[in-house]
Amino acid sequence: MNLAQVDLNLLVVLDALLREQNVTRAAERLHMSQPATSTALARLRKILGDPLLVRQGRYLRLTPRGEALIEPVREVLATIEQHIVAPPDFDPGRDERTFNLVASDYVGVVIMRPLLARVNGLVPNVRLELGSLSADAARMVERDEIDLVILPEVLGEEMLSDSCSSAPVVRDRYVGAAWSQHPLAGGGVLPLRALEQHPYLAFAPPNGCSLMDEDIERAGVTPRPEATSVNFITMPFLMAGTDMVTIIPESLGEKLAPAADIVLLEPDFELRPVRESAYWHSRRDADPGHRWLRDQLLSVVP
Repeated sequence: MNLAQVDLNLLVVLDALLREQNVTRAAERLHMSQPATSTALARLRKILGDPLLVRQGRYLRLTPRGEALIEPVREVLATIEQHIVAPPDFDPGRDERTFNLVASDYVGVVIMRPLLARVNGLVPNVRLELGSLSADAARMVERDEIDLVILPEVLGEEMLSDSCSSAPVVRDRYVGAAWSQHPLAGGGVLPLRALEQHPYLAFAPPNGCSLMDEDIERAGVTPRPEATSVNFITMPFLMAGTDMVTIIPESLGEKLAPAADIVLLEPDFELRPVRESAYWHSRRDADPGHRWLRDQLLSVVP
């Protein structure tokens, strides 16, 4: 390979193609036309001596060479961005910056909403783009495709490598919940057996891991799920007028109980506490803008 043939623009295109695995989406990410992006891909294939993307059915898939290039290309571009292009300091009142953050709807209510309230109007040139939590979140932060993701610590420990740094942001606990006219409402307690005696509203997260359901099964009880929800924030609003019971984070329940017409119930069985941390790629540790973002985040942690 002739290094003189490789310019920064081609590396940026290569990064987008490796991320998206789709020429059209890569072109949209780069604000380029599809023909121009296809031409750049052809140049990259010639320079690198590899097709990089090959068609399998209706989709494009990375070749082994393409897979191997993801991290080195991201590392090179991040180094250029942080040490050459970006200023040595960060002034939120003057500098322009867009941060991409990913979190669950629950974290959006208890953490992201206060964060937005804190920075709104104070930093006119700083933009926060909030994305929903998905099964790809861990991969995206490990590849430095997003600035920050907030995950349950048990998932972060399982899914993320040493390439990521972290800071605790959520300390909460699970409580029971039921409609205000439910037979259990007056007692203020959620007995373990009530999870079998009453229809159960289950939480079914995108990653498939529900910590409270694991604890319930460990206690020897099998609930009767009448409905499931992929979002914590909708669960309180599904309870009114039903005899269902459910389990939600306490801080979320306290915020939504009046509007949803529910009461919170003290479980008479053990549930692991809610522990979530913010994770980011460690190459962002010394980034002045990213340090500012983390400071703002930690300042709104309850």
